[in-house]
Amino acid sequence: MTQTRYEASIAGCRAHPCSSGDLLSEIESAIHERRKLSIVGLNLHGLYMYHKNTAFRALLHDDRTLVHIDGMSIVWLARLFGGHVSAAQRTGCIDWFPDLLDRAAERGWRVYSLGGSRRVQEDGLAYMRRRQPDLAVDGRDGYFDMHDRTEAAAVVARINAFKPDVLLVGMGMGRQEEWILANIDRLDVPCITTMGACLEYFAGAVPMPPRILGPLGLEWLFRLVSDPRRFWRRYLVEPWAVALFLARDELRLRLRLKRTDRVSS
Repeated sequence: MTQTRYEASIAGCRAHPCSSGDLLSEIESAIHERRKLSIVGLNLHGLYMYHKNTAFRALLHDDRTLVHIDGMSIVWLARLFGGHVSAAQRTGCIDWFPDLLDRAAERGWRVYSLGGSRRVQEDGLAYMRRRQPDLAVDGRDGYFDMHDRTEAAAVVARINAFKPDVLLVGMGMGRQEEWILANIDRLDVPCITTMGACLEYFAGAVPMPPRILGPLGLEWLFRLVSDPRRFWRRYLVEPWAVALFLARDELRLRLRLKRTDRVSS
């Protein structure tokens, strides 16, 4: 990153509290310097994936990664663990994605979008072109075998041929981070950012949560009510698992500190 940034820790899981403006500035610096920067969002589901998915955890701890806070639950947890985090530092990609497109068009950045179904990708690209008709943008769906070397290499080659400045990767938490980690050194792209299911909202495939719910920490409730079959496990089961993971990690950390104190004394 371009500067020493404050890092909050939630039982060992790191996050970089920043405003949307700070996030866009980091992107701009990485593009200007042609420096690799991965941007990963952390919400409660991400905290669950951090404990269950080794690729997700590895990408979050990569020195080239900025971990922005994508949920009020992370703001509250960061505070609980002693972090100095404000609600203004909750930067959900739904909120800053339109600003990213505007800045990309203004600066002449090229944008490539990877992920979602073919219909979502087509409608998402149509949204981007309507918002910024002069934006250089392309993309493809995320339905490919990322473990097939030939197919995976073809996807990377297509991205590199477009020569993007920003790569949007929306293939769901876990899969998108695994793909980035496996291909980051093959991609000729300075800025890679995870998008999750963000493009679905702008493509009109799913209803957009009212933006007032984000700062209140209630977006999850809107999603749960809108599509309970898709989200019941994420919002009704995973938080309990996260609580157990955090309690375990905090206990391990305290025991390790006690052993260190005994050795040093």
